[in-house]
Amino acid sequence: MSRALAGVSIVAAALAGATTITHAAPSEARVTQVIRVVNLLPNESSPKPATINEVIHDDTAVRTGDNSKSELTFPDLTITRLGANSIYSFNRAGRSVDLGGGSILLRVPKESGGASVRGSAVSVAVTGTTFILESNRGGRSKVYLLEGSARVSLRKNASEARNVLGGQMLDVPAGATKLPMPVNFDVNDLMKKHPLIVGFPPLPSADLIAQTAGNPPSNQPAFPIQITGGPVFFPGLGAIGLHPPGRGQGGGTTTNPGQPGTPGKGGVTTTGAGQKRPPPTRKPPPSTPPPVR
Repeated sequence: MSRALAGVSIVAAALAGATTITHAAPSEARVTQVIRVVNLLPNESSPKPATINEVIHDDTAVRTGDNSKSELTFPDLTITRLGANSIYSFNRAGRSVDLGGGSILLRVPKESGGASVRGSAVSVAVTGTTFILESNRGGRSKVYLLEGSARVSLRKNASEARNVLGGQMLDVPAGATKLPMPVNFDVNDLMKKHPLIVGFPPLPSADLIAQTAGNPPSNQPAFPIQITGGPVFFPGLGAIGLHPPGRGQGGGTTTNPGQPGTPGKGGVTTTGAGQKRPPPTRKPPPSTPPPVR
C-alpha cells in the first residue's frame, strides 16, 4: 500500500470515528453541579449518588433530595437544572423531559430543535428558550419565561393552551380547567433570588435574558381596529353599545354606557361631531291679549 493510500485510509477511519462520537454524544448528559443529595436511578440497577463529570444516559433518571440541586449539561449546551425534591428523566438528548415533581430550568440553544417538558399539570413546548417550571405537591404550577417564547398547555386538555413570551409567567392553580392569561414578572428580581439561578454559573443565554429584562412585553390588551357593530369592551370603560353602520358616524347619534340607546335616562346624547346636543326647550303657550274695553 502506498503512503498516499495509507494516509487516505487513516483519515477516513478518523472521520468515521468522529461521526460515531458525534451521533452518540447528544444522547448523553454530563453532571456539572451537585449540591447536597443527588441520586441517579438507572433502569436496571440500584440508585447511586451522582458525581461531578459523571456521564448519564436517557435510561437514567435523576432525583434530588431536600435543599438539594443539580445541573446537567449536554454536548450542544442544552442545560437542565433541578431544584429540591425533583424527579427528572429525559430522552432525545434532553429535549423531551418528564418532571415527576419539583422544579426545573431548561435552556435550549437557538436553532437546535424544539424541546418539551411535561409536568404534573402542564406541558411546555419551546424552540430555543430559557424557562423555569415549578410544580409543587399541591398541584399548582408556575412557568417563567426568561427569554424566547413557549406554548403552555394543560396535560388533561391539550387544546387549552397559551403562548407565553420572555418576561411573562403563568400561575396555574391546582385542578385548573382553564389557563390564566400570562402576566409580566420582574426578570431581574428572579435572577437574583431563584434557587435555580443562585449558586450556579452564568447561563450561556445570559445576554438574551438581560435583553428580555430591559424590554418587557406589553401587558395591555390591544384595542379593536375595525368596529362593525355590537358591544365592544374597552379596558376601564366596560361595554360601549355601538349602532349598526350608518348610525353613530357622521351625523348620527350615540349614547354613553349609562343607558345605551336611551337619551335622557342616564346617557349623554351627542351629535356625530362629538358635541353635546342641548336639551329640547318647550315654547311657552301664546299669551291671550287682554279684552278691549
